[in-house]
Amino acid sequence: MTPKRIRPLPWISAIPALLLAILACSFPTAGSPPTSPTPWLPLIATALPTPAPAATATAMPPLSSPAPAYQPVFKPAPCDFAVPAGYSPQCGYLVVPENRAVTGGASIQLHVAIFRSTAEGPDPDPVVHLAGGPGSSSLDVAAYLFGRGLNAILDRRDFILFDQRGTGHSLPRLACPERDALTPALLDGSLSEDAALQATVDAFRRCRERLVSQGIDLAAYNSAASAADINDLRLVLGVDRLNLYGDSYGTRLALTVMRDYPQAVRSVVLDSTYPLEVNLYTTLAPNAERSFDALFDECAADPACNAAYPDLRNFFYNLVDRLNANPVMVSLSVGGTDYSVRLDGNRLMDVLFGGMYNPVVTAGMPKMIYQVQRGEYSILRERLALYFDTSSALGMGMSVQCAEEVPFNAAGDAFEASKAARPEIAAFFPHSVQYMFSVCQDWTGLAPDPRENQPVTSDIPALILAGELDPITPPAWGQMTAAHLSRAAFYEFRGNGHWVTRSSGCALSMALAFWDNPQAVPDAACLQSQPGLHFLP
Repeated sequence: MTPKRIRPLPWISAIPALLLAILACSFPTAGSPPTSPTPWLPLIATALPTPAPAATATAMPPLSSPAPAYQPVFKPAPCDFAVPAGYSPQCGYLVVPENRAVTGGASIQLHVAIFRSTAEGPDPDPVVHLAGGPGSSSLDVAAYLFGRGLNAILDRRDFILFDQRGTGHSLPRLACPERDALTPALLDGSLSEDAALQATVDAFRRCRERLVSQGIDLAAYNSAASAADINDLRLVLGVDRLNLYGDSYGTRLALTVMRDYPQAVRSVVLDSTYPLEVNLYTTLAPNAERSFDALFDECAADPACNAAYPDLRNFFYNLVDRLNANPVMVSLSVGGTDYSVRLDGNRLMDVLFGGMYNPVVTAGMPKMIYQVQRGEYSILRERLALYFDTSSALGMGMSVQCAEEVPFNAAGDAFEASKAARPEIAAFFPHSVQYMFSVCQDWTGLAPDPRENQPVTSDIPALILAGELDPITPPAWGQMTAAHLSRAAFYEFRGNGHWVTRSSGCALSMALAFWDNPQAVPDAACLQSQPGLHFLP
């Protein structure tokens, strides 16, 4: 298939807060899954405390190592998640070594659900969903995926959902309740920036110490190990080749499978692509400004939005400056518990960043901004409640990012890259991720593998989807990935954000057609009628 480059749809003009936009890719929204990854952490200071002594870690085997002497096993078991109504998947656990480089070491169990095709003679190559995060559960969004139309996969083939190692309903789950318990104090403004940073770093270190004391080898929780899990799942189920469907971090995992187990893959859909070679932390500020500008320009070009919310760009940044100078307290209730959140301009930027993941929510962001200026917080409270979510396995997210991303970034580079952005953005985003550079100094004790910062080259058919307004994995990253995949087709969807197939019927129809015939370029006619945002009045 000759690579097809669809010219990016023109922005009507040109176009958050830990990096949990990647550490948590499926920001919940109105009409989104009942459970969701943890949103961005609040602003913290930049001082880096002295790291604790590193634990001894065992390196993962290089790609050229001979196959380890173990036999993956699938153990049938009851489904340990909310099964979508009307479906009866075959559930169980994939049992594999925690660390494949250790002979006779510990085993782990990955929870798997196989939704069987409704066809009389289904195609033999199932679609496997690779959730975002890292740290998110695929099984916990099963009902959401089906509700967004992905159950149409079953018309032709099986659909497999599984929780990656360290996540969701797999065992062990690398959660960090130590960090979750800190959320109210980080949000209510009772801690200074220095104290908030120290408390965050200490919480993650306590989490690490507990996980290690339980015998968990944190160096074994990474994308390469998860890719081996996917190949083992294929083998134990007796499947020749898989169709991979990854969203956000799931695209990075899919690329890793393409790199390490190309024989296992028939086709790949990369939705909101996170390439291995990008420097995630140093691009936060420019990516945020690009998306914010796209939103402001789209509102300005929409007569109704511009009339209701004039000069949105300047209005927003003036409000950010005012709230940074004079924060306000916002009360809300989450799960029957009352909280107070200190709303400054940085947190408002963070809320806007997260809101731009889903166009259903993005459409209400201009209204929210104007409401906040008037002291009204109905939309804002819905977004602030997400900060208290605990569904993401933060320890798994840390293990992956500390092994594969942070070692290839530098704290100083993030500040340097932010200088070209607006001062309001530059003052927030580099600060928001500084704790990562401290925690990761001793999280895995494993030297980084240079392959984890190199592009994946492949001739496996790939469909690459990108949202125009995506604030964390911009369309340029999809184009960058396509440049290394000789049989890739790239498409950008106007008015969409992160994880396009959940919000665009056009993107979903193209993905379904691609799975049916990856050798053909999907019909992109529906792109011509892609609507922009329908802003709330």
